[in-house]
Amino acid sequence: MLDKLALMGAAGLLALGGYATDVFGGEPEVVEGRIYHYVRSNRDGSAPENVYVYRAASNRLEVYKAQERCTDAAFVTAWVDARTGRASVISGGRLMPEARHENFATIAYDSAATMLRAEAALPDQMIRQQVRVEEPIYHLYDFDLATLSLQTMALEDPRAGFSFGLPLIWTQPDDGQYVRHLGRADAEFVGAEDYNGTAALRFEVGGPAFGDNGGPLWIDADSGHVLGAEWGIPNHAGMEDFALRLAEIEDSGEAGWNALLTQHYTGCPTV
Repeated sequence: MLDKLALMGAAGLLALGGYATDVFGGEPEVVEGRIYHYVRSNRDGSAPENVYVYRAASNRLEVYKAQERCTDAAFVTAWVDARTGRASVISGGRLMPEARHENFATIAYDSAATMLRAEAALPDQMIRQQVRVEEPIYHLYDFDLATLSLQTMALEDPRAGFSFGLPLIWTQPDDGQYVRHLGRADAEFVGAEDYNGTAALRFEVGGPAFGDNGGPLWIDADSGHVLGAEWGIPNHAGMEDFALRLAEIEDSGEAGWNALLTQHYTGCPTV
């Protein structure tokens, strides 16, 4: 929910930490300037939203989310470890006309304290909350698996399975707790199969984070990036569950990314 929370207010930057893992091989191939277009929805295809993930640099992702042009659009930047995908700092805000954006919220991970800390300014209050995340690798669930792709792309042997922590920001809490941790998610290799015309590796994702509400995850058999997922727990308020599918990949670089951001409000009524 970082994108939705970010659209509600403003916050400052926090400190960051490192990582530790030994399940990765050499340096992963980094295709800077690549844009991954996903569609997130419920598992039945309802409530779709476009999610564009831009590999701005080896250690930085930019993500733009919107249901359609001329509507509110989220813009999120994550500073990440290129091998694990773990984000040290995530800044969230909204997209503005002419490819500009303003940040309203910040999430940062303190590895020494194993705490994920978030700040955001809501219309009626400033939120400062934290939650313990002890897994050495985590992926913010409401970031729509953008950082998970970095982990899966760098695994030396993905068929051996892998795990990660799954925190999230929930924008409509009944108990006032916006920052939550679902727990550890475990991905177990099921087999190789075709996924919408692409050779894929299929995993069943479960573990404490999901209980009986997990489901399949598909990654590209060659490059390792996420192709799709269908899980039983929603990652945004108002959703029933979670599905993600890769629509297309474009290698248009910074020029293409800026053009994509610019067209969102081009010709629209005054924002």
